[in-house]
Amino acid sequence: MKEKTMKRTPLFTGTLIAFALLLGACGQKARYIETGGTESVVSVGEVDIQDIQVAASGMLESLLETGILKRAPHEPARLVLDRVVNDTSSRFDVGELLYRMREQLVNSGQAEVITTWGDNPESKEAQGIAKREAFLNGTTGQASAEPDFTLTGKVTQIKRSAGNVRQTTYTFRLTLTNVNTGREAWTKTVDMTKQGTKSGVGF
Repeated sequence: MKEKTMKRTPLFTGTLIAFALLLGACGQKARYIETGGTESVVSVGEVDIQDIQVAASGMLESLLETGILKRAPHEPARLVLDRVVNDTSSRFDVGELLYRMREQLVNSGQAEVITTWGDNPESKEAQGIAKREAFLNGTTGQASAEPDFTLTGKVTQIKRSAGNVRQTTYTFRLTLTNVNTGREAWTKTVDMTKQGTKSGVGF
């Protein structure tokens, strides 16, 4: 009986090894994680969702603290979300930055967004709809609500390396301009710096 067991041992061990290799080949199964949470993928050379979340949160907090929107000629303040330029090598929708701020501003009642002004895709679509309606109605179109402020911005990057270590700093900039005076009413810069030899999970 003992001899029979000894003969089975190599086969059993081989089976375990094969099973372990199979599990390793399968990799980690997809699962849900908190968006932008500590388990998110961190990319050294790309803008990640958590970068956008942190930048939008910091800018929104700064804008609300100034109280500039509450002092606008209209209540709620009339805001145009204009162009935000992505001057980085990372491909992402810069609209995500403004949309996250817009949600809080509009839902809090501090601002209303005028979509028939501006130079972003959503504004262009709204402008096209207004023009078509004016044409079908045989009118030149009624003047849309005059905005109080326009919000513009830019995202830039600085890349550096030392040996195998790579470092990228992404700078998010937004500027609020008073339409009536043409003066800068508010501006904010948020920097996000990431360093490593390769992308990782968690931070």
